[in-house]
Amino acid sequence: MFQKRLLSTIATLSLLMSASAISVRAQSVTTGAIAGTVTDNNGNPVESAQIQVRNGRTGTTAGALSRSTGQYSVQGMEPDDQYSITVRRIGFQPITRNNLRVALGQTDREDFQLSPQTNLLSAVKVTGEADAVINPTKTGTGTQFNDSALHRLPTLNRNFSDFVTLVPQVSSNTAGLSGGGVNIRQNAVQIDGAAAGDLFGLGTTGQPGSQANAKSIPLDAVKEYQVLLSPFDVRQGNFGGLLINAVTKSGTNEFHGSAYGYERGQNLTRKQTYLREFYQRNYGFAFGGPIIKNRLFFFVNPEWQKYHTPTSGPFTGQPACAAGGTSTDCLYIAQSSIDAVSNILSTKFGFNGAGTGAKILQSNPLTNVFARIDAYLPFSTRAILRHNYATADLTNFGRSFNTSASPVFNLTSNQYQFSSKTNSSVAEFFTNLPRGVYNELSVNFTNTHDFRTVGVNFPQLDIKGIPRTDVTTPATIRLGTENSSQGNTLDQRTLEVTENLTLPIGSHNITVGAKNLTYKFINLFGQNRLGYWFFNSIDSLNGTCATCGGQSLASEYRTSAPSALDPAKGLATARSHLYSFYAQDLWTVTPRFTFAYGVRVDKPKFLDKPPFNQSVYDVYGRSTGNVPSHALVSPRFGFNWDATGDQRNQFRGGLGYFTGVPPFVYLSNAFGNSGLSGYAALTCANTTNATHTPAFNADNIATPPTACADFTSGGVTTKGATTALSSSINTIDPKFRFPQYQKWNAAYDHRFPSGLVSTIEGLYTRAIANPFYSNLALAGIQAAGAHGRVLYGTQTASGASPVFKGNRTTVLDVSDTHGDYTYSITGQLQKTFFDRFQSSLSYTFSHSKDIATITSSTAGSNFRFQRDVSGSLDDRTLTKSKNDFPHKIVATGSWHFHTLTDVSFIYTGNSGSPYDYVVGTGTGTGSGDLNGDGQTANDLIYVPIDAHDPNEILFTGFNGNAAAQASAAAQADAFEKFIKQTPCLRNHRGVIMSRNACRNPWQNDVDVSVAQSLRGFGKQNLQLRLDVLNFGNLVNRKWGEQLFSNQGSTCGANCSATILVTQTGNKLGSSPQQAVPIVTFDTNLRRFSGLNASSNYRMQLSLRYSF
Repeated sequence: MFQKRLLSTIATLSLLMSASAISVRAQSVTTGAIAGTVTDNNGNPVESAQIQVRNGRTGTTAGALSRSTGQYSVQGMEPDDQYSITVRRIGFQPITRNNLRVALGQTDREDFQLSPQTNLLSAVKVTGEADAVINPTKTGTGTQFNDSALHRLPTLNRNFSDFVTLVPQVSSNTAGLSGGGVNIRQNAVQIDGAAAGDLFGLGTTGQPGSQANAKSIPLDAVKEYQVLLSPFDVRQGNFGGLLINAVTKSGTNEFHGSAYGYERGQNLTRKQTYLREFYQRNYGFAFGGPIIKNRLFFFVNPEWQKYHTPTSGPFTGQPACAAGGTSTDCLYIAQSSIDAVSNILSTKFGFNGAGTGAKILQSNPLTNVFARIDAYLPFSTRAILRHNYATADLTNFGRSFNTSASPVFNLTSNQYQFSSKTNSSVAEFFTNLPRGVYNELSVNFTNTHDFRTVGVNFPQLDIKGIPRTDVTTPATIRLGTENSSQGNTLDQRTLEVTENLTLPIGSHNITVGAKNLTYKFINLFGQNRLGYWFFNSIDSLNGTCATCGGQSLASEYRTSAPSALDPAKGLATARSHLYSFYAQDLWTVTPRFTFAYGVRVDKPKFLDKPPFNQSVYDVYGRSTGNVPSHALVSPRFGFNWDATGDQRNQFRGGLGYFTGVPPFVYLSNAFGNSGLSGYAALTCANTTNATHTPAFNADNIATPPTACADFTSGGVTTKGATTALSSSINTIDPKFRFPQYQKWNAAYDHRFPSGLVSTIEGLYTRAIANPFYSNLALAGIQAAGAHGRVLYGTQTASGASPVFKGNRTTVLDVSDTHGDYTYSITGQLQKTFFDRFQSSLSYTFSHSKDIATITSSTAGSNFRFQRDVSGSLDDRTLTKSKNDFPHKIVATGSWHFHTLTDVSFIYTGNSGSPYDYVVGTGTGTGSGDLNGDGQTANDLIYVPIDAHDPNEILFTGFNGNAAAQASAAAQADAFEKFIKQTPCLRNHRGVIMSRNACRNPWQNDVDVSVAQSLRGFGKQNLQLRLDVLNFGNLVNRKWGEQLFSNQGSTCGANCSATILVTQTGNKLGSSPQQAVPIVTFDTNLRRFSGLNASSNYRMQLSLRYSF
């Protein structure tokens, strides 16, 4: 099927090649170009001058003739810094320029003035100087990283995308990288012009297998890359945030290569409990050269990683956490609690695989193999054939520290391994056709397989109410097969065919092109397939609680099962096309002013649709069979003005629309959760007569029940809800469009006589269409609660009870919203001293506001964590985004000394990430859900005017015995003190705090690398290198500390919320809807924690031999 589509697409696109024209000027998105004007001494254009460009590394040449206007262009040049160009014309003295650099995606401007040849003279030789900033084709916002920067600047992960954080307009938070404030999953990666991203969108780096820390290609295979935020070239598409556009290395006429090893471990970092037995080694080699000189070249680069480290959190064998203590190097639950749980499961249910509280070593081996062949074919064609193979395996496991308000202690049975394997093959052809026509054809096929491996097959159990040794707030023991790994595989296949044709008409240079992205995914996501059981205490598990009746009593049960009507047995499968067509004109209005304008159209077409569920449509008015189909038009305009004509003062800018591709996981939810396909979910939590939890016994462990328990009252039996009747549904709004953004850019660049280049640049991004999640099952607003909180349910003594329409609790719909915006103003200085010193300094001021910040990969988490709320769930008011980082400073420098010593550094300083405080859940039904929407840990906290006022807030134990009341009073005292010490809380007294009102402290980070080379025979070189990340912490342990609020225990990287208190119930009073929440506050809670690897210096040693 894929082969048929390939042939059909190529045949269709080849029709574009029937056009004819003369010369070319525009650069390619995967190569570079050299262009300029040839004149005589009087400034008159010289026609038919011969221009020959030679690559000194490969010996290959390309040529062109100047037109009647004197203009010329040489297209399709592989990025390199060893080009020479010679201009000849009968009657004129030849001129040669050497050491020219052609940068990726840029056109190097080289103008020539020829002198009459009155005597036989040798060619005049000039050394050229290229500039990636002062450049006639540069219009939008972007940053270039050349080979020198990639191999001199410090890095530990050896991932080519590590340096993206150095781009002034890019912000980094716990979820990933945001380009101009845009959703992290709107980034794209392309290598040699071919898409190399994670279209399904489970990870956060944009690279396939990123959930296992996979790398697309080895760092040594990357020649250079761009990070583009607003390229007004219409050939660049399928992204809304940032585009990483990389090119790989190739062989040359000389054999060259290297062998290297990088190593770091616990002895090369500050001593920390959680870094014991830490070890990482990366090693590999690169080798390239000629197969046939000047014609055929090869390059290969395999690389491997060995890695292991203890997973985060406490483990048995550590000392017990002391009451009132501040140490995190301790165990907060007793071994006897772990033993009791294990013994109950063993003796009562015959399960001996609960695991222990021992520490787990996390392993993360990686393998990358990159191979490339370059062939210079007849008919002025250059071909590239390359293949990339990447695998990654990652052990996933962790436990909460005692700093968490509701810590979870996982037993070892809860670990799993995430594995990913990617194969990607690309063929590209660059052809200079007769009369100057330039053509590019690219074919890319990628196959990625992700899967999980578990150690046991047993339902996941959460046993709450575990006594702690340090505070009264209980902990939770978790064991069994991790609930999202009970059935989880993903296969992705991508076929991408791109055709670009460039031709000139006078001073206009026209580019037309098309791209067809064919995508197929097969996804199995049987979350809770083996069951997920909750117990309020060890006694509840044992059947010895007061209401147990001698049987194990679960407070909640969750499961999922394939729909009986689904022939695919739970597999979600979809095929789609994304057709892109575009045309643009690069108009050289004058030699000093260029204007680019064009339009791009992106049209999705799904070959499969989710099945239509009539019952969902009848109750909720939404078809489950909707898929996006709207064509999106993206016009773009860009300009570049050399104001003084000497390439020293440049004004540039533009306006354009950019259409991204939504993570297909957003759309796969609809394929897998229609009620007729995929896995249907069920929750039994004793909230209604139809949702009582089934019995936890050996039979229900072996065969997870797909229905809640029947309930009999007054002689009337209510049948339990089933997966078929109450499963979660995902739908897509029929008006839903692919994400689209409008971007404005304006900049002024100035090059001083010393070569220092200064830039001031503004970038504005506005969302035209952004995803937004709603729950159609909610019956709507029910009442106004205390302090103005909007209620979607009723208040009970234990918490809130949502009010639903129909028999379903979850019908999650993804639709569009618009209006999100980000603006940034950047000042930057850059200086290159060719062989000794390179440096840059930038400062960026920015602000970002949005309606919701979506960072998760599942519909449920996106609805729950897209924003923390207190008002209407349909409110589209703009508030501070999770991607709001007002200030950012970046400085880099690299020195090369005569002693063959290289010293490089990176300094980044930025505002801390924003966050807010929410209420966590206790053991009661509906606790932690203040607004009754069925979601917990996302309701913004009301900040009392006085924490001692019982009409505003109550603390657990307020109505108990003397000891309990003393505990409540101590909590109130500590909470009042915490409010006074926390500005964002202090400023919200008497109201519900606003979203993302708080901010983590300013972050400073200095990274340094020192390399010493030993020159051998010929071009042989041996280099020893030391990289130090967080160098300040090496000098002083108090420097470089990275402080964060405890968001990780709330939602991982999915939100910006920190649990401040946990709700244990309500005091209803005369008006239940005005209930006063009863909460527990950890009197030892600290605002920020530096308990992370980034707070400590980390060093890496490496050895490299090259020739």
